[in-house]
Amino acid sequence: MIDAILAEETTDNRLNKLLKDERGLSLVELLAVVVILAIIAGIGVIAIGNVIQNAREDAVVSDIQQAFSAAVLYQSTNSSLNDGSANAALDFTLEDVMEDGLLNSTSWEDTDNVMFYIGSTGALTMYAPAGVLKAGQEESNEIGVLGTGLTQNQINGLTREYVFGDPQPAPPPL
Repeated sequence: MIDAILAEETTDNRLNKLLKDERGLSLVELLAVVVILAIIAGIGVIAIGNVIQNAREDAVVSDIQQAFSAAVLYQSTNSSLNDGSANAALDFTLEDVMEDGLLNSTSWEDTDNVMFYIGSTGALTMYAPAGVLKAGQEESNEIGVLGTGLTQNQINGLTREYVFGDPQPAPPPL
């Protein structure tokens, strides 16, 4: 009986010595850890890249809405647009708004082609050709239709899918 107990203790001692003698990881274990970390890092980089691009696109939507708000202010403070005469200019550009000091932005590529139209009721609409704004390497789609544009409610309801989507969805409802 004592021999059996001693044999069992000897086996346990040898196992403990082997476990204590192990130093570090084997090459295969180390390689597995590196591969797992690389996969996690790759997923993280892609996810962060998408978040950054979405933030850039949201900033462009905000730039469009800010430009429209500045144009509303330009329309209300510019007497030549409000005098009711037949000779009054019923449209103006984003360049006019910026020259008047109502908008200070470096985001726009071609401010002379961003148009604001004043309808017969005094309602303001906005048109911007494709490519006047960029989010990273993505260029914006055409905003509105040349000659008519989008209304204030449509501008306020803009989404990044409308501004950058391919194909471009229908504009926001009136």
